[in-house]
Amino acid sequence: MLDRNQLKLNLQRVYTPILLFHSWLRWITLLLAVGATLNAIRKDTDLSRKPPGRQWDTFFMMALDIQVIAGLMLYFRLSPFSTAGLNHLGLAMQDPALFFWTFVHAGVMFSANVVIRVGRVLAINAKTSEARRLYRLGAFALTTVVIIAGIPWPGSSIARPLFRY
Repeated sequence: MLDRNQLKLNLQRVYTPILLFHSWLRWITLLLAVGATLNAIRKDTDLSRKPPGRQWDTFFMMALDIQVIAGLMLYFRLSPFSTAGLNHLGLAMQDPALFFWTFVHAGVMFSANVVIRVGRVLAINAKTSEARRLYRLGAFALTTVVIIAGIPWPGSSIARPLFRY
């Protein structure tokens, strides 16, 4: 049986690879988000068929799901920032970096996941091909903007490297 110190050491060993994976997957997710958005611009006239280029939708949603799972692992157990923020909510409300990692980043990315799901369901249930296209386009474009807004870009007070090694 592992004691508390061994468990902490094991979690620290997992933190860096998960953080690297989460960091690099954001670029794949953003690329798929742009691809799905551009693909949604295409017109599809036949409602009896699935939208052309549907794999963009599927891969974008899969990448976002995997990104959320990695983010939740970091948020609830591995990241020292979110752990500190969750354990000391008063401090997280005062410190901009802790506030961002404890509330803003998680909330914004959760919102992106909700937007894409709601938009996709609305598109699937749309009565016309134009409505389906507009729902997909709106959901993917809004999700892309939300994801971009939630990334800690260089130059901000909570900046992180664009590429981790």
